[in-house]
Amino acid sequence: MKLLKKVAAISITTLILSVLSFSSVNAQSRRKDEVLFKRFETHFKMMDTLIFRQVPATTDFGLMAVDTVSQSQGLNTMDSLIDAKVESQQRALKAETGLVLSGQTYYRAGQELGFDSDEDDAVAVYSVKAQAELRWNIMNSSLINRKEKLKELSLMGELERVALEQEYAKKMVERQKEYLRKEYDSLLMSVLKLRVNNLQLLTDAQMYLVSDRSIGTDELLKLMDEQAIAERLLETMPKDYPIASQLVRPLGGEAIQIDTARLKSYIRENALPLHMLDLQIEILQQKEESAGYWTSLGFSPFLRYSYYMRPEMKNSSNLDVGLSFQIPLSAQESRKKKALTAECLQKTMEKEEQAALLMENVELILLELERANRGLAGELKRIEVLRDYMKLRRENYRGHIGEYNFLSRIKEYNHYLTCWENYYSYQYKRDCCIADLQVFLLQQSIFDFVLSKNENR
Repeated sequence: MKLLKKVAAISITTLILSVLSFSSVNAQSRRKDEVLFKRFETHFKMMDTLIFRQVPATTDFGLMAVDTVSQSQGLNTMDSLIDAKVESQQRALKAETGLVLSGQTYYRAGQELGFDSDEDDAVAVYSVKAQAELRWNIMNSSLINRKEKLKELSLMGELERVALEQEYAKKMVERQKEYLRKEYDSLLMSVLKLRVNNLQLLTDAQMYLVSDRSIGTDELLKLMDEQAIAERLLETMPKDYPIASQLVRPLGGEAIQIDTARLKSYIRENALPLHMLDLQIEILQQKEESAGYWTSLGFSPFLRYSYYMRPEMKNSSNLDVGLSFQIPLSAQESRKKKALTAECLQKTMEKEEQAALLMENVELILLELERANRGLAGELKRIEVLRDYMKLRRENYRGHIGEYNFLSRIKEYNHYLTCWENYYSYQYKRDCCIADLQVFLLQQSIFDFVLSKNENR
């Protein structure tokens, strides 16, 4: 009888503990539900505020925001140095007279060295001779091909200047792309962080449902993969940028239409690589004009004064006037001229090939720009459609029409944010295309070839 009472007491105690344990689990579950629901509601309010309330933009950098003042000053300084160098070279050329003053003096050995002197010719006998000669090398003076040589120096200076400008343009485009990358990182991170937060909230909700054995794990694994991809992208950005201040309309994302016919025509006439080839061709033509057989001839009139010191006679002197000439017995100069002619033709063909290649590259960039413009327009349309849809969904939920599904609503926000990410990706491609086109222009802005909105219509 006592044993039965003990068993009954134990059973009642176990039942009470089971009821209390179940009540405790239910209470914890309710607390988790409340915390999770509160997180959803807080996040929904934040997302709806960003989507439906537009505020002044603070993260738009602008397309071509690189400071070019200091770089332009450096380029102007180099231009001044090149001008000074060319001017000095031209002045040195003009100062080339071709006059050469030379002299020599020597002692004439006599019988003490074992040489027989011509004692019968007293005039030929001298012990010391001093001689000075003034020679005019006409072919080496600035009188010969003066104009051609001065022009060649000017062309060489211009070629150096254009090469410097081309290098400057390349550096500026690289700096511009670095800046555009920072702008893109800023805009992308501003919405990517929100999507990661959405995915984290979805993951927590899925974890809760999985632990409660309400659903399977397949959806959870997909969410974790998507979140990992987004987080890896965030980790590649070297700087931390704030979350977007508004999600009504993307910043600075209008399509940019180029007057392609006018741009291509300008590039054909003024592209830096083509301009450099034009200068090289002109330099070769100048050298070809200056080359010839007659330029290898040498004519040098001279005036020579000689003074003789004689051992047994009065010292004497004499003055000689003459002409020295050199006539090469070869066809070297004519062959040099033919080589210059061939090189000039080669440069002309190279220019044609370079022009065709430039036009091909420009065409490819313009095609990429057009794709980016179409991508921008498509993503903007999807953003507007999704925003209208979410606005309608809000109104229906207020009127209790349809089921209020938290997980589906978060996924809608993620679709909306993905459109923004794609939009900024197209915007980055568009701006890089604009920067690439700037490389082909000489002292001209690419925006001078942008069509206005009225022209686009």
